[in-house]
Order: sequence, then structure tokens, then C-alpha cells
Amino acid sequence: MWKPALHLLPLLLLPLPLLFASVAVDLPPAHRLFLDTLPWLVGLVVILLSLGFKQSRTLLVALHLAAFSGLLHLAGTAAPENPAGFILYILLGLTWPLLQGWIILMPERRTLSRIGLVRIAGVLGIYMSLALVWQYQPMSLTRLLPVLPSPFIEQLAAQLSISPAVFWWQLAGLLIMAGFSLWQARQDRLINLTLNLCVLLSLIDTTSPVQSHLYHLFGQLVLLTAVIRNGYDMAFVDTLTGIPGRRALEYYLISPGRGYSIAMLDIDHFKQFNDRYGHDIGDQVLRMVASQLRYVGAGGRLFRYGGEEFTIVFRHGARDIVLAELEKVRERVAQYPMRIRSANRPVNNETGRSLRSRASADQTVSVTLSIGFSTQNNNETTEAVIKQADQALYAAKRAGRNCIRCAQQPVQKRKRRSRTDFARHALD
Repeated sequence: MWKPALHLLPLLLLPLPLLFASVAVDLPPAHRLFLDTLPWLVGLVVILLSLGFKQSRTLLVALHLAAFSGLLHLAGTAAPENPAGFILYILLGLTWPLLQGWIILMPERRTLSRIGLVRIAGVLGIYMSLALVWQYQPMSLTRLLPVLPSPFIEQLAAQLSISPAVFWWQLAGLLIMAGFSLWQARQDRLINLTLNLCVLLSLIDTTSPVQSHLYHLFGQLVLLTAVIRNGYDMAFVDTLTGIPGRRALEYYLISPGRGYSIAMLDIDHFKQFNDRYGHDIGDQVLRMVASQLRYVGAGGRLFRYGGEEFTIVFRHGARDIVLAELEKVRERVAQYPMRIRSANRPVNNETGRSLRSRASADQTVSVTLSIGFSTQNNNETTEAVIKQADQALYAAKRAGRNCIRCAQQPVQKRKRRSRTDFARHALD
């Protein structure tokens, strides 16, 4: 329940810059200078981390947001009666959705490759062109004012600076990008939605430069959180199955407590799936098994150990309860109808649906698991518990697979008799 709320946190915190804008106006000059500089420092950190984690799209978005906010601040330095500043606001409002949509639609590329550098130059070049025109040819912006339709010149409301045309353009771009992100099931859809709302709220009231600075800071902080989160996923989350990987398991077992249990699970005859159907089907099998193992109860934490092997750690729970949960998991995977699509399956979806009921179109196979289980006793190390669970897993394989085997408990050594014991035995 808490994970969806955590993903929605940037949207929930979006009104904060509006609340702090009135407070920030009364700050001392030194504090105001720090507040004005902070968004650029955070943006620089985002760019450096994006370079380090090879996240070219995040770097482009950070540069895009920084360039937009820089020109927005530049337009705010003009006198209110200067028409060139008003035209620059309009151009910025029209440019943001186009460039943001272009960045989202473009596939990921290496940042320092030729294509990556061209994209960076393209984003910065557009904003540099607007800055040069503003600096050296402001009259060319003023000449656009008489030829613009009235929806671009009028105000959306008496208290708002944005024109109706720019507002609806921004809103349409926001909805289109949100729909595309949902259609593509993109993980960064909420981040893009938050950034677009930050830009829209910055344009709504251009008379408050503090508000635009705060929304620039808020947007860069959202990107910083996304970069850190993506870096964490790269280090600890398995990209194929979406579950924590072996490195996350190692960190989880640093201090597991006492009396914990470890289950090692292996997909039976997994090599045959790859040899017969191809590695794509093998990947589907891994994802299916991981999705079914997510539902393990008794407080079990699932990890991908490597290859076709998974690990579940139970920090608490009675032995019988844990074994019952593992049995449920084993049965759930064994009863799941894994559908292998035919190599001759039509590309057209409608034709494919008509063939789904035919045995010749798809083939259903059964996937089974062998499970080895071990519980910590006598302050054993985690390596020893994993080794015992692994040995129990091999015992399950030898027993015919698709079953659970528990590790043999260590045999207690007999206490060595003392000389007194021998003497007492001799007298008897």
C-alpha cells in the first residue's frame, strides 16, 4: 500500500512551492541569493549523476528544465510594459511541450556518443537561440505582437499571467505525454507529469520570480530522486524479473537476526526450455516464476540468486508455517498454465486471438520447482545456512524434482567422557 503512495509523493508535494513563495519573499538578501543559486547546484548534481549512471534521458530533461528556467528568469528581468518579455513567455510556453515530448519519444542512447551529443546540442541550441534574440534583437520579438491571434495576447484570468492559447497548449501536451507514458507503461510517467505541472505553474504567474525558482528547485529535486532510485535499481534489482538480485540478498543477510530460514528454489529442466523453445521463452518462464513467487507469505523476501535459481528468506515464522507457505508456492507455479506461443503465430493480433483456442497455435507446458529449505541453528553463519539449503535442493532434485526437502540438522557430537567416568564405569 505504501509503495503507490511513495510514487505519488512528488504530485502530492506539488503545492509546496506555492505555499513557500510568500514566505521566501521576506527572506534576507543572503538567504534569497542562496535560494536563487540552489536550483542550479541541484541541477548540476543531477547532470553529474546522470553521466555516472549512464542515464542520458534524465540528463537531457535536467538540461531542458534548467535552460527553460534560465530564460524564464531572463524574461522576468524585463519591465512589465516591455512587449518583448511577454513574447518570450509565449515562445517558452510553446517550446517546452515540443522539446519534452521529443526527449521522451527518443530511444535511450549513450550520453557521450555522437547521437547523444547532437541531442544535447539540439536542446541547448534552441534556448541559446532564443537568448541571443532576446539579447541582441528584442525588436524582432516585439514585431510578432501585432500578428499574434487574440488568444495568445489575452490573459486566462485577471490574476493569471498566462494566455489561454499557451495554457491549453501546455495542458494538451501534458495529457498527450501522460497518455503515451501510460500506453508504454513507462516507469518515469509520474516524473514527467510532475515536471510538466511545474512548468505550467511557473508560467501561470510570471510576476513572481521566487515561485519560478522554487518550482525549478522542486523539479530538479524530483529528477535527483529519480536518478538515485534508478542507480539503486541498477545495483540491487534484477532487470529481467524486477525482483531484488543477489547483491540485495547479500545486504539483506548482513544482520538477519536469529532463527531465520532460507529456501533455495530452482526451476526444473530449465535448460530444456532454452534448448527447445529459445532463450526468449526461457526469459518468459523466469518472469512467470518470479511473478508467482512474489505472493509468498509468512514474511518471506524474494531474491533472484542467479540463473534459474531463486532465494526466499524468512526472518520470522515457525518452521511448519514457512514450509506450508513454500508448499503453496510450489503448487501455484506447478498449476500455472505456461503458454508457449507457436513460431507460426500470426503477427496480426486479431488473427492471433482467433487461433488461441486451437492447440496448434499455442502450446501449454507445466513449470515445476525443486525447493531446498534450511533453518539457522546454533549461531550458524549465513553462508552455512545457504549451503545447507543448497544441499537440500540437490536432494529434492535427486528425489524426482517438484518437491521440498529440508536440510539435515547437524548431528550433535557426543560429549567426551572424563577419567572419572571411565573409573566409575570400571567399578561398576
